Amino acid sequence: MICDHSVELGAIGSLASPVMISSGTFGVAKPYMELLRGQPVGAVVTKTITLNPKAGNPQPRIYEGPCYLINSIGLENQGVDRFVDFYNDEYGEIGFPVIVSISGNSVDEFVTIARKLNSIDGLLGLELNLSCPNVDGEGLAFGSVPERIGEVVKACGSCSRFPLIAKLSPFQAIDDSFALAAARAGAAAISLINTVPAMVLDIHRFRPATGALSGGMSGPAVKPIALKMIYEISRSVDIPVIGMGGIASGEDAIEFLMAGARAISIGTMNMVDPSLPGQIMGKIAGFMERHDIENLPEISRRFHL
Repeated sequence: MICDHSVELGAIGSLASPVMISSGTFGVAKPYMELLRGQPVGAVVTKTITLNPKAGNPQPRIYEGPCYLINSIGLENQGVDRFVDFYNDEYGEIGFPVIVSISGNSVDEFVTIARKLNSIDGLLGLELNLSCPNVDGEGLAFGSVPERIGEVVKACGSCSRFPLIAKLSPFQAIDDSFALAAARAGAAAISLINTVPAMVLDIHRFRPATGALSGGMSGPAVKPIALKMIYEISRSVDIPVIGMGGIASGEDAIEFLMAGARAISIGTMNMVDPSLPGQIMGKIAGFMERHDIENLPEISRRFHL
């Protein structure tokens, strides 16, 4: 039996594989690229880019717990102008379709970044980081009211030549109002969930365990939360949903596809094992052959209560 492992993401286009790599976990250093070479990666999402350079949060920025990771990076980056100037040097030959993650403190900042990125050829799309939990104001300022999500999507859509993905937090996925607002404003897809706001205290030093008070929790511990939200949001909108949140194995990825995700994205566990995309795709392929499934959407269609 010949199984089709490609993914259709509407206006974004077709991916050769449903396995994507989440924002903040994809590096372009040569040793890392060697680990990924030849692996079945459908697309990669860059670390979030802001209008101006950001130094990020104070150290320590990472706390590792049982089955979870809290990051408090704070969107450290060198700004959109530097990103555009060096894009070809850093991303031009990576061999995977690229989606650029962007965030701003205002609608105008989102729009300015989107316009500047128009000078880059070949991008698959822009992911609007509307829900980053480890910075003050950035992105998350738009997260409390669905109409604000719609404003950002509509404004960026009016100036960007690339399709837009709205990235939502678990709080924005408790109901479908935020996803619907993004879809109505012209988003090509929804990605969720972003990390979960969280904190850990160092009781021996009477202070937070990270340099900033809190950060974003990811890793296997958040998977059941993400899975429920993927199931509900994918049935509320008519655009593709890209699922992420704690995916650590091929079985996890199949659950997300079964719940309604059109594609899946791996983040924290990609840093643990860069060979994970190949392992996941191998499990998906074997599952499809074993159950006589011809294409990926059929995995979700067979799911029943």
